[in-house]
Amino acid sequence: MFEKKIIARISNGFGNQLFIYAASYAFSKSLKYDLLLDIKSGMKKLRKFNTTDHKYSHYLPKFELSVLNISASLAPDKLCFDSKMGYVKRKVLSFIDPFVQQKKFIIEKKDSKKKTRFDNSFLNNSFNKVLYVEGYYESEKYFANYKSDLLKEFSFKNPVSCNKSYLNLINNSNSVSIAFRRNRYSEPFSDNKNLSKIKKSNDFDIEQSKYVLNAIDYFNNKIDKPNFFVFSDDFANISKLIPKSKNIFLINEFNKNKIVEDFYLMGKCKHFIVGPTTFHWWAAWLSKNNNKICLRPKLPFLNPSGNSDFWPSSWITI
Repeated sequence: MFEKKIIARISNGFGNQLFIYAASYAFSKSLKYDLLLDIKSGMKKLRKFNTTDHKYSHYLPKFELSVLNISASLAPDKLCFDSKMGYVKRKVLSFIDPFVQQKKFIIEKKDSKKKTRFDNSFLNNSFNKVLYVEGYYESEKYFANYKSDLLKEFSFKNPVSCNKSYLNLINNSNSVSIAFRRNRYSEPFSDNKNLSKIKKSNDFDIEQSKYVLNAIDYFNNKIDKPNFFVFSDDFANISKLIPKSKNIFLINEFNKNKIVEDFYLMGKCKHFIVGPTTFHWWAAWLSKNNNKICLRPKLPFLNPSGNSDFWPSSWITI
């Protein structure tokens, strides 16, 4: 244990939380700080689509990483900013931080268009004994040197309950994981429809479909008898985007926790048609198959991240 502490501000969903944790883990190792997690102050209400009644509702995201073997502890309330006064204190401290010698914050830099890139030059700064990390840091360049550690950190604590027939088929075939992200820019069943956003989401689906079909052709020609396993946040009318085939399986059944079960089954696949989602990025990156093939979309429109270094250089562009 070190006397110095890094507090990672966890926010958003599963994929983003993994990026925040991985980068903060790497920072803590490089700087020789203990890693603690603030799982409260960064959680803001998001919208979630309910496929049962075709409506969106607000929900408060929760800390998703407790199912994994992470070694970091939760930060005590006194080291978090989870209150109105804490919010003001954080704003003041982060504002003056550039002007003080002992930095209290590592905040991911964004350009005028809110884009980011890999940049760890801040590691040369002088830091306070309590240091706060904010940002998503969506690039393996921040933490690739600690991959062996992260494979252990991001393993599941307990056996995952899932559809055994899918699992057996994935394990015993040339399985290819596909993640098809829906409703990227719109809320098509909400009362207040934004036609421009709906059109953008439809365009996103069409371009994603082209990418997936090209990638399926790639694997049909590359490996022997591939089976494709499709994961999605919304399977409505997905047959119009991905044609039915005897070797294409829609993973639309789960036992308890769809996020956990999908992530587990994705990671068991041997190859990946990586979708425009950080969730699937991590399933592919954490795969232990030494011979895995990871395809990723060429079109910037299908990049889910604002980080120019988001895609690993070893992945094949389609």
